[in-house]
Amino acid sequence: KRDIYNIINAKTDFPDLDLSFFRRFPRVSVALEGLQVIGIDEFAKDTLISAKEIDVAVNLFSLISGDEMKVYSVTIDEPRIHALVNKDGKANWDIAKQTDETTDTTASEPSAFKMNLKKYAVNNAYILYDDATTGMSSEMVNFTHEGRGDFTSEAFTLSTESRADAITFNYGGIPYLNKTKTS
Repeated sequence: KRDIYNIINAKTDFPDLDLSFFRRFPRVSVALEGLQVIGIDEFAKDTLISAKEIDVAVNLFSLISGDEMKVYSVTIDEPRIHALVNKDGKANWDIAKQTDETTDTTASEPSAFKMNLKKYAVNNAYILYDDATTGMSSEMVNFTHEGRGDFTSEAFTLSTESRADAITFNYGGIPYLNKTKTS
């Protein structure tokens, strides 16, 4: 938690972080439970994101070897996301702290980091986007999305499926979608 506060300008809390060698055996499971990221200043009363649980299942030996991290799944259960832009154009998700580091513009070797992600899922999400500068807003209720693929390939096929019980989209005071069930 201390490291998080050093990189973002927001109140972040999670009551439990669970590391398990048995829940997804033979994979290691890391679960972050009850995550909340709450804004500061003009967004102090707004929760940017909360989630019942974020679970990541990884191959333990891929972490140790350092060659290619094999992530079997990333699952986010019941997230609530409120993405807001106020009338001055400030977004509540712009929470990264400024660093004093200067960017080195000299040529460098490409990063050797590789991650193989097999599956990701977002279950029963509530997502609200409201932009006061453009008059655009969107709301998704019980949004579920999942995808599968090998993200290490230069060219790959990503198979996805999404559905929502209700999607609402307004722009300039005109409702284009109103609680539309979608898949």
